[in-house]
Amino acid sequence: MAALRKLEKTAIESGSILCFGIDPKAGMEDIVGHYSAITDVLLGENLISAIKPNYAYFAALGFDGLHALKRIIDRYKGKTFVILDAKRGDIGKSSEAYAQEAYGFWGADAVTVAPYMGGDSIAPFIRADRIAYVLGRTSNPGAKDFEELKVGKERVYEKVCVKAAKMGAGLVVGATSDALPGIVKLVGKDVPMLIPGIGAQGGGFDVLKALRRNPFIHRVNSSSSIAFAHEKKGENPESAAKKEAEFLNREIGKRVF
Repeated sequence: MAALRKLEKTAIESGSILCFGIDPKAGMEDIVGHYSAITDVLLGENLISAIKPNYAYFAALGFDGLHALKRIIDRYKGKTFVILDAKRGDIGKSSEAYAQEAYGFWGADAVTVAPYMGGDSIAPFIRADRIAYVLGRTSNPGAKDFEELKVGKERVYEKVCVKAAKMGAGLVVGATSDALPGIVKLVGKDVPMLIPGIGAQGGGFDVLKALRRNPFIHRVNSSSSIAFAHEKKGENPESAAKKEAEFLNREIGKRVF
């Protein structure tokens, strides 16, 4: 699988499985400048091996935001692994259109996918040269409303993870619950995981020990704690982001490598 090899290669070369989530705030004057300056430093110092722009934050800013998203993806595709966090998922033909948008128009290496409508809504995103990260056990408090419900002896998220893995998808599994080790046992060590929730969302690092058997295919995401580290540290954005990413890499490394 070409995408999986690229995912692994970029992590091995950098020595990092940290992903930088790009979630611009409303009112930011220079989104591209702010995030490019930080990302250039993080890549230059081998502190990240992926970026994850969140489509919703850009779309909320209208065409200016979408133009900024395009400029950021175009700047970094080919330099690192680009995950478009769009949480797509619809009936077959609509999913085909969304997949073309994510992979063709935006040029992303991967996209996040919502599984509620079932296998035919996921299938158009499954490609050898791309990765579809299906929402498994997410990091938000409301995940308990549906994902934790039992269907027989299994929970809904467990069924989703098994189905998605069999289809060749990766999984989004938040670090804010203790589900990760169990999911790895269910689907095996070779299914790539995208793990949000570290940092500002309060997720702990110890659950990451579950990734030890095959660490370089996974990505641990941190967004605002890197991008806006300067607001707490009182430094310029690039140096504060660098220090935060260094801290995150150390903590991840203690559990994973």
